[in-house]
Amino acid sequence: MSKGSPEPRTIPVDILPHKSASPPPFAGLRTFYHPASGVVILGIDLLVFGPEIVSDFLLTPIMCAVAFCTTFPLVWVIQAKWAKDSASSAFGKAFLGAFFAGLPFSIAGTFLGTAVLVLSGLPRHPAEAFRKLIPKQEPK
Repeated sequence: MSKGSPEPRTIPVDILPHKSASPPPFAGLRTFYHPASGVVILGIDLLVFGPEIVSDFLLTPIMCAVAFCTTFPLVWVIQAKWAKDSASSAFGKAFLGAFFAGLPFSIAGTFLGTAVLVLSGLPRHPAEAFRKLIPKQEPK
């Protein structure tokens, strides 16, 4: 600073209380798959193979690959970010889930679909899951 300039003064800064980030949905639930991963696996499987419009033998492998390639990164990210799994664990779970979704038939209503539901801890009723996904409003 130059010789003629006034001394710097400190200005008090009010610090706002830190609002913590809301935890991811179903944060306290410890299951093999995060519930969102179960929804992704079964949802993509139903979208691709549910209507059973794939009757062409040449189109079936393509649809299997599309289901696998769509499910894998989504489940990997959900498991790594929301379920806080290690990278190798998230990779393995994503691969298994994408394999299930990429099977050339709909797994909903089968033993595999039931296994995905149980492993992800999905609630029995959709309204219960909806209530858990919406954050509670705190009174002001």
